[in-house]
Amino acid sequence: MEKKTVTFVAKMDEFLQSVVSQCNELGISQDFHIEGRRLDQLPYRPIAENSLVVLSTDRICDQVEPYLPLGSQAIIAKRMLPYHSLREMLEIPPGVKVLLVSDTAETASDTIRLLVESGMDFELHPYYPGAELPPDIDIAVTPGESEHVPPSIRKVVDIGFRVIDLSTWLEIYAHFDNANFHKVTARAMQSLIYITKELNNEIIHARLLQMYLEGIVNGIEDAVIALDEQEVIRFINQKAVDTLHLPGPRVQGEKAALCLPDDFMETVRDCGENEELLVDWAGRTYFFRKMHIVMEGRFLGSLLLFRKAAEIEKMEHDYRLRLYSKGLVAKYSFDDIHGRSLSFQKVVQIAKKMARSNSTILLLGETGTGKELLAQAIHNASPRKREPFVGVNFAAISESLLESELFGYEEGAFTGARKGGHIGWFELAHKGTIFLDEIGDASGAIQNRLLRVLQERQIMRVGGNKVIPVDIRVIAATNQDLQQMIKEGRFRADLYYRLNILPIHLPPLRKRGEDIPWLVEAFVRHYCLDLRRPPFTLSREALKAMQEYHWPGNIRELENVVEYLAHVVEDEVYAHHLPFLQTYNTELSLDTAMLQDQELAAYQEYEKRGFLPEMMAILQELSETGGGRYALQEQMREHGYELTTQQLRYRLKLLQQDELIFVGKGRQGSTISPKGEAFLAFYKHAMAKEGMK
Repeated sequence: MEKKTVTFVAKMDEFLQSVVSQCNELGISQDFHIEGRRLDQLPYRPIAENSLVVLSTDRICDQVEPYLPLGSQAIIAKRMLPYHSLREMLEIPPGVKVLLVSDTAETASDTIRLLVESGMDFELHPYYPGAELPPDIDIAVTPGESEHVPPSIRKVVDIGFRVIDLSTWLEIYAHFDNANFHKVTARAMQSLIYITKELNNEIIHARLLQMYLEGIVNGIEDAVIALDEQEVIRFINQKAVDTLHLPGPRVQGEKAALCLPDDFMETVRDCGENEELLVDWAGRTYFFRKMHIVMEGRFLGSLLLFRKAAEIEKMEHDYRLRLYSKGLVAKYSFDDIHGRSLSFQKVVQIAKKMARSNSTILLLGETGTGKELLAQAIHNASPRKREPFVGVNFAAISESLLESELFGYEEGAFTGARKGGHIGWFELAHKGTIFLDEIGDASGAIQNRLLRVLQERQIMRVGGNKVIPVDIRVIAATNQDLQQMIKEGRFRADLYYRLNILPIHLPPLRKRGEDIPWLVEAFVRHYCLDLRRPPFTLSREALKAMQEYHWPGNIRELENVVEYLAHVVEDEVYAHHLPFLQTYNTELSLDTAMLQDQELAAYQEYEKRGFLPEMMAILQELSETGGGRYALQEQMREHGYELTTQQLRYRLKLLQQDELIFVGKGRQGSTISPKGEAFLAFYKHAMAKEGMK
């Protein structure tokens, strides 16, 4: 039987192409001869007689009517969304603002109507060339016309061209009295079933994913609550249930205000987006955080995370304890190293350059010059800064323990060995830096094993039978003369040359006199802050005494002195407060070499003026008792010196100018200085020699 003809007429080729595709998909081409005509083709491609004409829209009826053959009937096609577009459409959250993009205002309106009739509850805004773009929209839906989508749109859902509705196909089959329409509906149902299966699989997958995520959230340490925009609890984990003493997860779906404590809800409402707070309720402090949940530009609610502050503090404490107790952290950097002298700045510059490499460094310097601090700074400036820093002091550990601590041991290696063995410091320092402090105190046996490690970068545990490779950077330090020890046979020459690849000599503090004021100022700030007391200053005499002192303990001794002063002085430090001068004054030499040219000149000047004995009597009284000017004037009378107030004031002024006494404020009176003590001792010694003659 000859097939009946169905002719589709539209303005655009895309509609005709989608009709052909749909006819093939539903098997309609088997029942009818399908033809397509663009509106502009009608003058030279006439419509076949007795065909059923299907128009894409009622807007072209008047234009098509002149070309309809006699006896032909025209119907208007009803349109529907293609099935394959449903899945992407359903992924768009309800209520979200969506831009509907088409080529004309009419097609945009038609598509919006179709979407609304299909149950899509978006907030749809039509857009076409020349239309105004609404603000705050980042999702667009278009029926196959994505070229018109504005570039600012983040996500585009192309649903494809609208297809012919089943009711139109039914009308076509009824027009020709064709009874095969049930085949069309069957094929359409197959498509729907396929889509339904896909959606069902998605639902099952979503449920599994939800259960998986719930398991993860229930396993984390924070309490978690998710509220929607109406403050309804959409999710709550077990930690939150336990913390807030709630009846259980069944509170999900309930209003938060009815389930959660009032003071907790006040915190929720007062806390801003992504704000972190320390909150007190129920007698405990909690770390509280709130984050907004936003999807596709729409606010969907808030995520609340909270945890007892004590738990966070304990976690931090345990973490630090594990690291610091093993010495695996370098606390200092080059920013913590103070020094402005050229010699020390040169050392720092060299150390920064050496930090970039993996070569072994040998730090040489007296006790207290800051070798360990510099070693830690080098580690923190190196590519290994995120790896362990292990410090070993050879002078602090007995030789019997040192080998097992350095290299570790296997289970049963010796009596008392820990079950499972023990990891040594070299293994702990793997990928990081090991600092071998006081390397000069290492025994001969340890030196032999160290040489092997430095050569091969491999260790063997005590009692073990296999080598363990280690990737380490070695920094050694000593205050001893290793070359002299080599001559004496106390240090291996080959080990010395393995260590002395990048030597750094740290200058003693006595050769960095210009650094002392700056170091003192830094230590004063630190200890005054630590003791919560106001800072103090140093007098000119005290600072000069510090710069003239030889500092056998170097920076460590200087820091100790400042810490001592922070405990004992009030506003200003005088030379007699300095502990090293107090010790020095108990052992004063009576030799004239102890007096500088300035003191000798003062002695000669007093003698020339004729009141040297009076000055010595004043120093003697201040050395024994001290006191104010009036008491001193009375004591001078007892020695046979009748001095007026003006004369005594003048002599005290001279003694102060020569730094032989300290003049106190108010009623504090005057005290003899260390120089004054030396000056007085020299005078007594000179008088004794004179008497012997």
